Amino acid sequence: TQHTIWWSAALLGDAYDQVNNAVASIVKLERFYPPKQVYLCYHVENNGDPYGGLPEMTLHFVNANWKLPPPSNIFRMFGSGIACLAIKDGEMPIFGNVAQQNMHVKYDMGNGLLSFAPTECTHG
Repeated sequence: TQHTIWWSAALLGDAYDQVNNAVASIVKLERFYPPKQVYLCYHVENNGDPYGGLPEMTLHFVNANWKLPPPSNIFRMFGSGIACLAIKDGEMPIFGNVAQQNMHVKYDMGNGLLSFAPTECTHG
C-alpha cells in the first residue's frame, strides 16, 4: 500500500537536502523505509510521547528565527508506531498551515516582506 503524508512544508532542493541530512544525523531512533517512498521515517514508541526522540526545528531567516515546536509540527504519524518528516522537496518553498500554528503571520507583498510573531491562537 502507498501512504501519503500531510506536509507541513516544502523546501527547494538544497535546503531540503540540508534539513533531511541534519535530521537524519541527530535522530537516534531506528529508521523505517516505506515501500516506494522517499520519506525520512522512524520507528517510534507507542507508549508515552510518540514524538519522543524527534527534534524540534527552527527556521533561520535574515534578522529572525521561527521556532516550530513541538516535533508534531514537522513529523506526522505514518501508521502505528511510525513517524515521518513532513517536509518535502518542492519546486517552491511553502510553509503550510501546520507549520504556521500559533504564529501571527503578516505577508507584505508590496514590499516583499514576511513578518511573524508567536501567539496563542486558542485565546481568540
